[in-house]
Amino acid sequence: MKKTLIALALLAASPLWALEIKSSIGKDGRQTDDINLPFVDDKAAVGVWTSVAFVSKPEEFKPGKPETDLVLKELVLMPGGKCPNGWLTWTKGAVMHAGDRTAARYEIKKIAGAEYMFFEWKSGDYTIRHKPPQYYVLKKTSSIRQDKTDLPFKDDPRVVGEWVSVDFVETPDRFDPAARAWSGDLYLKGMTFLPGGKGGKDWWHWTRGAVIVPADHTASAYEIKKIGGTEYLFFEWKSGDYIMRGMKPFYYVLKRK
Repeated sequence: MKKTLIALALLAASPLWALEIKSSIGKDGRQTDDINLPFVDDKAAVGVWTSVAFVSKPEEFKPGKPETDLVLKELVLMPGGKCPNGWLTWTKGAVMHAGDRTAARYEIKKIAGAEYMFFEWKSGDYTIRHKPPQYYVLKKTSSIRQDKTDLPFKDDPRVVGEWVSVDFVETPDRFDPAARAWSGDLYLKGMTFLPGGKGGKDWWHWTRGAVIVPADHTASAYEIKKIGGTEYLFFEWKSGDYIMRGMKPFYYVLKRK
């Protein structure tokens, strides 16, 4: 079967729904979209969106008690067109799925003081059975935290070197060298601080008192303390709980190797 270009003509009054997504049907009968869309920023879309309903058409949605047992639990749109899931990216008006090669349109509406996203659900009914997509309705439940990361470099010769993780604690004062607080495996195995503000990995760098991860827009504080004659590095762990859910960071405790 020859590939046939299909212009999706499901256009509504909203300029976002008017976003044209080109699709084609391959030899295997599978419908895929053009996902090579240029990035256009949409600050209103950045945040954590929690699913509350699934409807055939956006106009069917009525705010009320959230539905349960929804397949899609949440959608997180990060600044710059990124998503925590590596296979998802976004641009203004659409979320692209690299694996399924779909571009699902979205529209944001304010209803009764809350922000809702109406999001096309391009499942197998769309890609295999060529049916029009239905819609998830998601409510904005959290913003994305972004730290100031353009910090000037200030040297800290004391931190330079290799550090190995020994514990993970809620606050630095909870650390006890004689009794480990974290019972499981430590995700962060260690950190290497190179001279001049360079990190052991090219995705982070440091200045006195802070470790900076530009891609995550985080600046995590660190502090060195001497306990029982041993130097320990206390490092803020700014994971998704901090970035997306507004929680306070826990701390990795590292010991100089």
